[in-house]
Amino acid sequence: MEIKSLKISGDSTKREWAVYLFIATPKNNAEKIKLYVGKVGDNRDGCNPVISRIGNHFSYNKIHSQIRNKVERPEEYEYEYFYCQFGKYEDEAEKRFESKQKINELERELNRKVQIRISTNSNYALLNPFIGKYISNAKRKSRNILSQNEIKILDQLVDKALPKSKDILA
Repeated sequence: MEIKSLKISGDSTKREWAVYLFIATPKNNAEKIKLYVGKVGDNRDGCNPVISRIGNHFSYNKIHSQIRNKVERPEEYEYEYFYCQFGKYEDEAEKRFESKQKINELERELNRKVQIRISTNSNYALLNPFIGKYISNAKRKSRNILSQNEIKILDQLVDKALPKSKDILA
């Protein structure tokens, strides 16, 4: 029997809005590296910390376990989780609605950025690509709610998680 450890950042226990990129790398290197983009703070009962969301990805409850649902034999992978938090979860309904709109757009933008980064690398498979279904101009305009700083943070997350071409396995 082998003794294992798991180091957990204290920040991952905070109740904050966050987006994340989950990377599942097969131990045998014979399969593609699988990616999953997600967020916390979008459920009806509030916002769980990112550490809770990580655990739920491997739950046997199919509603919460996107990684277990999409990856056969999850025990045959190694996992890395990159995230950034975007402020404290609000209890006030009006503020929460605005923040929920923002976190939804942050997740969509992160998903688009990941798709662009891996578009020329067949070693990756994004498990939940954002398709970008048609929306009205008014709705598209209302989604233009991200600051340049937030976009920069998403770029940094992608750069850290998925280094550019020469550093990526091809």
